[in-house]
Amino acid sequence: MVPTFFQEYEHEYAEFLYDSPSEFDKRDQAWLVRMGRNIAKPSYRVGPRRIECYSIHFVQEGHIFFEYDGQQRLLGPGDLFCMYPGITYLYYKNQDKESLRLIWMAMDGPGMEEILTLLGLSRHEPYLLNRCSPMIEEHISGLMNVLRQKDTANEAVRLDLRGRFYSLLGQLMSSSERQPEHRVLSWVSKSLDYIRLHATEGITVQQVARLAGLNRTYFSTEFRSAIGVSPAEYIARVRMDKAKDLLSQSTATVTEIAYSVGYTSLYSFTRAFKNHCRMPPTDYRNLHTANS
Repeated sequence: MVPTFFQEYEHEYAEFLYDSPSEFDKRDQAWLVRMGRNIAKPSYRVGPRRIECYSIHFVQEGHIFFEYDGQQRLLGPGDLFCMYPGITYLYYKNQDKESLRLIWMAMDGPGMEEILTLLGLSRHEPYLLNRCSPMIEEHISGLMNVLRQKDTANEAVRLDLRGRFYSLLGQLMSSSERQPEHRVLSWVSKSLDYIRLHATEGITVQQVARLAGLNRTYFSTEFRSAIGVSPAEYIARVRMDKAKDLLSQSTATVTEIAYSVGYTSLYSFTRAFKNHCRMPPTDYRNLHTANS
């Protein structure tokens, strides 16, 4: 029997739930985008595809083949896999009579890469085994129940949703059976905190590596492996996020903003901003001023 809320599609019976994060929600490091669950038909196959955010899929029942970066994994009940932006994935049901049920949760935000690292996931190994406990399934069910409410724009409902979302992430973290070594987590977390705090002061990768007690080459390699981007790219991202905030929310000149976020000249800032945002700082300000 097909559960309540499910609709029939070509390759599955499924329920799709969508959220519309508010500007207040987007001040966080992470927010929910959508959730769903399904019962796969024998022909179930998704991809090859890329998505615009991060999405964790939980295997409730049955087995699924998951392909990424030229590799294939067969995952079963209690396992999960994660899709990252910009990477092509393919997943499909084995052609047999075994039932396959999935639940998924798509998320976004500037802190998602770090959060997934803390869960034990990475772009190079985007799956975990034996992770979905009854407690986690209970948290998932509660989160989906909130999304089914019609008035999800209500402030009280939004706070409830955010609380349940972070509680679920906390449960996933605490139930980890494949956590990165504490030593690695320690210096990665410490480095990220240091960059977020001092990126606008013109810090260098060498300074951050020294803080972590590692040589620059090894630090950069391990940082990219854990976070998905190089230290230099992460520093630039933090600077650009701050610059965008100042452009859209302050009256400071572009030159003032350039020096405020750690650049030594207006030219270097403008070039970096255009490469990052695909438009000059003045155009970004005009666009967001017009929309405010």
